[in-house]
Amino acid sequence: KAPKAAGKVINVLDYGADPTGIKDSTVAIQKALKAAKKAEDDGRNQVTLNFPKGEYHIYKDYAEVREYHTSNTNSIEHPEKTIGILIEEHKNLTVEGNGSLFMMHGNMMALAVVKSDNITLRNFSWDFAVPTVSEMTIMDMGMDGGQAYTDFYIPKCFPFEISGSTIKWYSEKSPYTGEYYWTETGIHNAYSIVGYQPDEEMTRAYFTSETPFQNVSSISKISDTVVRITYTGNNRPAMQKAGMVLELASSAVRETAGAFTWESTNVLAEKVNVHFMHGFGWLIQMSKDVTYRECNFMPRKNSGHITVSYADIIHASGAAGQILIEDCNFSNSHDDPINLHGTFTRVENRVDDHNLVLKYIHQQQGGFPQFHVGDKVAFFTRDTLESTDNETLYTVEAVTDPGQDGNDLRTMQVRFKETLPVDLSDRIGSEPKYVAENVTYAPAVTIRNNTFKNVPTRGILCTTRNKVLIENNTFLNMSMATIYLSNDSDQWYESGPIRDMEIRNNTFHIKNIGRTSWEYAPAVYFH
Repeated sequence: KAPKAAGKVINVLDYGADPTGIKDSTVAIQKALKAAKKAEDDGRNQVTLNFPKGEYHIYKDYAEVREYHTSNTNSIEHPEKTIGILIEEHKNLTVEGNGSLFMMHGNMMALAVVKSDNITLRNFSWDFAVPTVSEMTIMDMGMDGGQAYTDFYIPKCFPFEISGSTIKWYSEKSPYTGEYYWTETGIHNAYSIVGYQPDEEMTRAYFTSETPFQNVSSISKISDTVVRITYTGNNRPAMQKAGMVLELASSAVRETAGAFTWESTNVLAEKVNVHFMHGFGWLIQMSKDVTYRECNFMPRKNSGHITVSYADIIHASGAAGQILIEDCNFSNSHDDPINLHGTFTRVENRVDDHNLVLKYIHQQQGGFPQFHVGDKVAFFTRDTLESTDNETLYTVEAVTDPGQDGNDLRTMQVRFKETLPVDLSDRIGSEPKYVAENVTYAPAVTIRNNTFKNVPTRGILCTTRNKVLIENNTFLNMSMATIYLSNDSDQWYESGPIRDMEIRNNTFHIKNIGRTSWEYAPAVYFH
């Protein structure tokens, strides 16, 4: 065999990228990626996309747009995704940031690795010029003329204006159109208000009935960054405390994953600092062998904002091989920092001895292939999560994916090599009794030497049948159970059974922080 061609370095400056942050680098980065792809296709055994240290600005206007479906989001209603940095169909590529910062402009997915192999992301950070989670810090509270008032500090990274008895929030304006990328009102489209209390090292969620914009008599500006909300009588929301940061997110609708790894293998993120994600978290979807090492999912110093993600941070919906998360720091998300699971699809119809109609059930799942030819599948009852055939594995022979050949985005047909059990037709009342799990996409997991803090939910969720090791982590005051283990075929349909898990040498800090709607908050909770 002829030896493979040597490696090649692509310098993004040669394609017009601007490390001073003055010009938009979006198109230049796309051109550099195309050059990298050509080098890969020409047989280079390693290609490096090199960013000399600087600050590169990426605007939504000319970012890549794709129809991708992302699990655990409202993707079916929002199929089109705008992506700041898209690594699509690459192989043997290293993105070397040399300590650079990518500054995103507009509500979009920051980064995606799609249908790619052997990808390394190294030594860079990303943040958003105007995060889509608005923040207000309580500076002072008092009474004036029999009316309660609260003074809120709003950092400069959150453009706003007073609109009657509420606040209108704005993105920056596009330099191309002069229009705002997005606007929000009040607490955004939120199902909870997240409150961070720095002095107590804790974050928790509050009901939207405690909105700061309820029972408002007037709102006035004290300065460019301080507003006074005056309430009728003494009707200030009881949750307000001096120093608390209110974090307002459109949590009721997740239009995109914040970052995305899909149908890819051997993806390493090393020394990547994520300071904000829009929509959801960094989603690993139907990918194999993914590593996060020495990554910081934390606020950027002096950025003005503290929220990192308004849902999860690292989330796997179907992963194979190994997931390794080590020496990372997680903080200031609005949902679980780590949530690793498969997806149960419901057996809607046993067509015959070899064919099934399967369906995604939760409204935030669907649109993407769940099975591939050769994958192994097990079946479980929904009422007791038991197998009725000793967890016999069945081999996928053919698939018609969601959205193909007349399927809706939640439904798929799967043909199996072996004869299927007759009882897959059984029902519980009016609903199908069985669910299918793709056990090929159940990873082995190692989570070690990480820290978790300022989280209003759980620290780690992990459901997989393969070996799991959770060790030497430090957890500071999660608001729910710190490690939560739940196999579910009734609500989220997040699979699967846990067979071999070791939790050792972790440090759990737990205190009562006035929880809202959940009863249990131990270090480890088996549900």
